[in-house]
Amino acid sequence: MESGFYELIVTRARQVIDATPMSGRHTANSLWGRELRELLAQGEDLFILDLREKSSFESGHIKGSLHMEFSQWAAPENLKRLPADRRIAVICETGDKASQVTGGLRLLGYDALAVKTGMPGYARTESTDELVEAIRSACMPVQRKPPSRSWPETNGPARFEKPVESEIELLVSRAAEVAAAAPASGEFAAHIINPAELAALLGDPQASGNVFLLDLRREEDFEGVGHIPGAVQVDFEHALSDEALALLPDSAKIVTICYTGNLAAQLTTMLRMLGYDAAVLAHGMVQWSRTPTAHQYLKDLETADGVLVTR
Repeated sequence: MESGFYELIVTRARQVIDATPMSGRHTANSLWGRELRELLAQGEDLFILDLREKSSFESGHIKGSLHMEFSQWAAPENLKRLPADRRIAVICETGDKASQVTGGLRLLGYDALAVKTGMPGYARTESTDELVEAIRSACMPVQRKPPSRSWPETNGPARFEKPVESEIELLVSRAAEVAAAAPASGEFAAHIINPAELAALLGDPQASGNVFLLDLRREEDFEGVGHIPGAVQVDFEHALSDEALALLPDSAKIVTICYTGNLAAQLTTMLRMLGYDAAVLAHGMVQWSRTPTAHQYLKDLETADGVLVTR
């Protein structure tokens, strides 16, 4: 990638990260399924983008939502179908694809939010019970060592701005290239890896050396709640700083990790646009080892009662 193009993407991604709220309403450019139900019931003018498999969409979807293939979300003809002046709520099977696309859309100037529990957090689906059980039984090993460095506090979110007109075509071109290259099957399908698959990789002496674990949670959670052994901690707000980029390997698979997978998935898109081989840990730490966030996650799944339509 040409250095000028790389710098353009880094600069734009830093702008998006700087504008990401880390508390309050729509923390981390996301919302729970229950929040989406409430907003729609109140008549909020949200545009719903559904990234699930076509068969799942046809079996039941939120009224008025638009279906789009995950690998084609950034195709120019598909971007023309999205409103530039409305907030977009992105939903998928689990939240991991939706968060990747949310990160990409925000790079392109769209006001997007991810439903971090996916459709199971909005309405009861056939996978709800399976996901609840997976989170309740999460018991992978963690370490509680402090991170190797501390990251400075930030001043809070900046105003979200669209990219300038001259940059949009280049950003769209790169986003479409990255989206189209997403594998449809296998260990890293849709640039996602589940906890069991990651544990198997880390337990393989030959494969583990090619995996770099990037944990985006706060220092107190990385140490106090615990982290996957060998993970490197970088606050999300500093994830594309010069200091953080210097830590990233050029050849290893970077697995991004956060509380629910939401922030990690957004960063995965940014890293892939920069040429890194990145993937997100599905559901973040809530499905690796029981964490305080699991309570909120389970509440969303267990109270999901949204109405879906088939036409």
